[in-house]
Amino acid sequence: MKYKIIALMLAASVVFGCNRNSSEQTASGPGFTQDENGITVVPESSLSSRLKLEQVEPQTLDISISTTASVDARPGSMAEIGLPFGGRVTRSFVRLGDPVRRGQALFEVSSSDYMEAVKDYQESVSAADLAEANRRRKEALHQSGMLSDREWEEVCAEARNAANACELSRRALALYQVDPSAVKVGEPLRVVSPISGRVVRNDLVTGAYLAEDAEAPMTVADLSYVWVTANVKPSQVKGLAAGQPVRIEAETGETVVGRIVYVGELLDERTRTLPVVVECENSGRAFRPGMFVTAVFERDAAQVLAVPSKAVFQGGDGKFVYVQDAPGHFVKAPVRVESLDGGWQQVLSGLDGGETIIAEGGIYFSE
Repeated sequence: MKYKIIALMLAASVVFGCNRNSSEQTASGPGFTQDENGITVVPESSLSSRLKLEQVEPQTLDISISTTASVDARPGSMAEIGLPFGGRVTRSFVRLGDPVRRGQALFEVSSSDYMEAVKDYQESVSAADLAEANRRRKEALHQSGMLSDREWEEVCAEARNAANACELSRRALALYQVDPSAVKVGEPLRVVSPISGRVVRNDLVTGAYLAEDAEAPMTVADLSYVWVTANVKPSQVKGLAAGQPVRIEAETGETVVGRIVYVGELLDERTRTLPVVVECENSGRAFRPGMFVTAVFERDAAQVLAVPSKAVFQGGDGKFVYVQDAPGHFVKAPVRVESLDGGWQQVLSGLDGGETIIAEGGIYFSE
């Protein structure tokens, strides 16, 4: 009986040992083993036939840059129509979406501040006219000796002061963007558009009182041209200059070719990119402020050291590729790369060219 128990224990230990060895052989994955020195692919495994190896060498590629961009109105082509004073809206002349010309009346406002400014201006004009007429009359008397030098100086000073007061009143009235020569006491102020364009926002309510610190109730914009701002990596800015064409593509399918107007010099600390501003014709109004689009900076084909995008992986310490250092044996090589069109990554550092890498199939090592 004792010998039978010993035999069973020996048999169990043999079976356990076989299972443990089998588990150790497949711990790294089907068809390969992995240790601190790299990855070894079993030659006769199915994985070996699924790995595509390529030699790293310069490729003649189109190195166009595609990046996300945002649409904005051109500076000076959008105007918030507000008031520098309080007043009540008495009439509106335009509706949302209406085209307007520069200087065209948009709405009327009744304001005691405006009426007081008109009254002061007209009174100052009258006072200046009287003072000047008095100066001209007294000039002949001074020349004939019937008016002393002191009296003449007083007359001239009165005329100068009246003219200065009139100019100050005119400048105060100019804040309301009106023609001083056309204003009349008691009439409401007609607010005019400072630019030509289209009414893109209209929150006016007839009869409503607008406080002087209230948000501008109307916006006029000229969107026949827009600016598109693209965020470009510093390494991609080289060669970009004002005047170069850029293709702008909207998600809806519209495409237009614009021109670079500015290449940024201050790095955005948050995105680590530089702004490149492109001006685009927008007669069809396909591109609207606030939209996100794609900016494609076309460049001529050039020879660059590149690897397929499928060969590049993201690790905890950055990106890497699998380099073959012996038949069937691969090691991770850290690289810095930059995306190119057509499924390629330009190698900025980490490879010198001539290395054999896993161009396709490296994903199986992580399964």
